[in-house]
Amino acid sequence: MLNARQKKFAEFYVGECAGHIKNSAVKAGYSESYAQANACELLEKPEVKQYIRTLTQKTEAETVARIIDIKRFWTEIMNSGSYRTQDRLKASELLAKSIGMFDREW
Repeated sequence: MLNARQKKFAEFYVGECAGHIKNSAVKAGYSESYAQANACELLEKPEVKQYIRTLTQKTEAETVARIIDIKRFWTEIMNSGSYRTQDRLKASELLAKSIGMFDREW
């Protein structure tokens, strides 16, 4: 079971500290000397690893655009007269590629 500092360590590791082990440990409340010597061991604890996996999966699910979102974005640009013709053409090209239109023989 994770204690409060281990949980904070994992949250900083996945979030603000972007994978920097020592900074994550210090921000979570561990001393500089502990972080320098033991942060790698902290990262290897099974409970910490599992919590990091859970946080990473949750973050990816919330932030990564779905394919349908991207296609809607390209369609909006392609159909809007407020974008440059060059941008509208690029959006139509990307949309066509995403649905395999260039792979077909007409």
